[in-house]
Amino acid sequence: MRLLFVALVIAALQNDTTALVEASKAAKAKKKTSTTKVITNADVKKSKGKLSEHSATPVPATKPEPTLLEKQAAERTERLTLEAKRAELEKNVAALEHEVAALEQSYYESDDLDYRDTVIAKKFAETKAKLDAAKKELEALP
Repeated sequence: MRLLFVALVIAALQNDTTALVEASKAAKAKKKTSTTKVITNADVKKSKGKLSEHSATPVPATKPEPTLLEKQAAERTERLTLEAKRAELEKNVAALEHEVAALEQSYYESDDLDYRDTVIAKKFAETKAKLDAAKKELEALP
């Protein structure tokens, strides 16, 4: 009896695996096959393709970009020039401020009203205009 039962179980299991195998084969057959062809070395050797060469169009000559050392040297000379100009303008502003202060002092020390109003006031106005222009130029520097 046991033997019969074991044989029956084995037969049932074979039926199940057979059905599974048949189902997988049917699914594989339904699968779409690839339409592209794989290119192999043999295909490349058999090909009769021609290699075409195009002449290069002339590239316009461009100015070579400066190196880092050249850039640094240019920036340094520019900075030194700017510092020299700033120092010169500051010296000029200091001299004009001193001159304006001296003219103002001489204006108040002078007893002659006519001289004070005609000569000293004109010089003071001219010097003050120069001082304002020099300060404006100094502020315009980066």
